[in-house]
Amino acid sequence: MEREKIRAQVIEDLKSYPELKKKVVLLRYELDHPAKISDGEVIDSMALSRPIRPSGYISDKTMRIAVQFRDRKDRLNQENIMEISQELHAVETLISKLEFHVSQLDPRQTEVIQKYYFEGKTWGELQQELHLSPRTLIKRRDEGVETLVDIYEYLGQVTKGGRQG
Repeated sequence: MEREKIRAQVIEDLKSYPELKKKVVLLRYELDHPAKISDGEVIDSMALSRPIRPSGYISDKTMRIAVQFRDRKDRLNQENIMEISQELHAVETLISKLEFHVSQLDPRQTEVIQKYYFEGKTWGELQQELHLSPRTLIKRRDEGVETLVDIYEYLGQVTKGGRQG
């Protein structure tokens, strides 16, 4: 029963690969072009208890509020960048592990799994490209998936053993 859960996880991971790649592109863009709260937005959002006097004088209380808002703005902008960075790292780690695990398969299995799951090619496209029968393609895919299940199972045992010891 446990092996079936692992097999389902392997297939889910393989199917999620294209979405993970899209997430990396989006997160990199957001990291390079983060949405930032501007000083003007902070000042506009402040509800001043009294207007600035005609002389241009700003009270100490108003200045403290402005400084607090600027500090908060900087903190929020930094937190946003950190959240994006953490998510990007997590997604890239998943992709890297998945690509590494697939690269450990027999090259023929790797080719079929990469083209089917990673590149999203159909069985018909694979038949034409690789000049193989559907039965051969499915066999290579299934054997590759079973080897990935073995890898996941082994790594699960190693990490559980490491935590207990």
